[in-house]
Amino acid sequence: MLPPPEMTRLFPAIQRNDIIALIVASAFFMEVLDATIIAPAIPEMALALGTTPAALSSGISAYLITVAIFIPVSGWAADRFGTRNLFCAAIALFTVSSVACALSNSLPEFVAARIFQGIGGAMMSPVGRMEVLRRTPKDRFMRVVAMMSWPGLSGFIVGPPLGGFITTYASWRWIFLINIPLGLIAIALVWTYFERAVKTERRPFDWTGFGLLGGGLGVLMLGLEVLAHRNEQWALGTSMLAAGAILLTLAVRHVTHHPHPLVSIEPLKIPTFNIAFLSAGSLFRISTGATGFVFPTLFQIGFGHSAFDAGLLMLGFATGDLSMKLRATYFVRRYGLRPVLIWNGLLIGLSTLVMVLLYEGMPFWLMFGMMFLAGMFRSQQFTALSAMGFADVPHDRMANATALSNMLHQVSFGAGVALSAVMLVVTASFHSTPGTPLTVFDFRVVIVLMALMAFASVPIYLRLHPDAGAAISGHKRGESNE
Repeated sequence: MLPPPEMTRLFPAIQRNDIIALIVASAFFMEVLDATIIAPAIPEMALALGTTPAALSSGISAYLITVAIFIPVSGWAADRFGTRNLFCAAIALFTVSSVACALSNSLPEFVAARIFQGIGGAMMSPVGRMEVLRRTPKDRFMRVVAMMSWPGLSGFIVGPPLGGFITTYASWRWIFLINIPLGLIAIALVWTYFERAVKTERRPFDWTGFGLLGGGLGVLMLGLEVLAHRNEQWALGTSMLAAGAILLTLAVRHVTHHPHPLVSIEPLKIPTFNIAFLSAGSLFRISTGATGFVFPTLFQIGFGHSAFDAGLLMLGFATGDLSMKLRATYFVRRYGLRPVLIWNGLLIGLSTLVMVLLYEGMPFWLMFGMMFLAGMFRSQQFTALSAMGFADVPHDRMANATALSNMLHQVSFGAGVALSAVMLVVTASFHSTPGTPLTVFDFRVVIVLMALMAFASVPIYLRLHPDAGAAISGHKRGESNE
């Protein structure tokens, strides 16, 4: 492995921060791969663990809920132990937990392993991301955000087919064992390229804030999971959502008065951060999160496609995402963040609304092309929002802002999946009896609602200052070129 000076000498265009961004992105790739590769293996795993595929979903939910609970700790832990030490420890825990998943022989063992894996995942990407953003000059934010996104999107593409291949020709246990070499390489790279931790002010751990924030997020995510996959338990799901909302309300009250809160909500007072991650950004992410549930289900239940064909169509989203990453920075630099977010927001709404025209028997290439275009517009918005969100955040507040943004991101996507599932059930209840299969009409109603949610974010972008995020986009009013 080349040390930093030799690497820079061989590749002059590569800066140290670029290398660190790629390392963080690779850790994100490992997380995404682990999340997507498991889907084709669920039947085989359930058989080996002596349970049912439906019951095995608790192992998947355990990971997501644990991540939501422990993300608030990441900022405090990074300041307390140093990003290099914590990042290496998080990767090590994720890797060891992956081995435990592979060696599991029962559902309780698997769920326990996934919980520890979730703790590692909660510290891994947020901590790496805050290290990169804290050390990146504002004028390089767009490039770095795009670099950190590419490997993750690749994980969405290769995960499902790789999982199916490994399960078919080897064993589902190798799905987790392949994390061993990936984890060891990542730890070596982090230890080589990340700088030693600098001394920072040691804040006392806010146990009350952790209980309220972690408990509120955990109960909220569990309630969303109940509504999304166990729709007959309406009372339980809504009670959990109400309890989560109460805990989060108490958490907001607590952090506004505590001298050293675990996660401060001060970044929400910054207009660009608020719009990117809470007001408009949450509407966009809820709509986007719904697509991952609605369209694969439509293709299989509504149009009768196989799971493999549905997966190939969903690759249209992922490949569109990936291809636009090569040009997303260019459009922002040429036209500015505000115009891109407004006009691209309209294109996202339109490309989602056009999906109501999908029908059984439509040529495969045409369906794939529609998904590809929608993925391109979605990718542009993700890049613009992610970069703008941190444009006005001071470097000394980057750790807290990163933890807060990851919390909002996690909840928004989970809400998208749950709300789309709930809307399908509600829509179907108007024209069918319980147990009756969903119809294409039900999906079209939900697609229209998703499009309206995307359109609803556009008026919020209009409130942005014309030069919003100019420090990172490099665009000023009156310019028409890069």
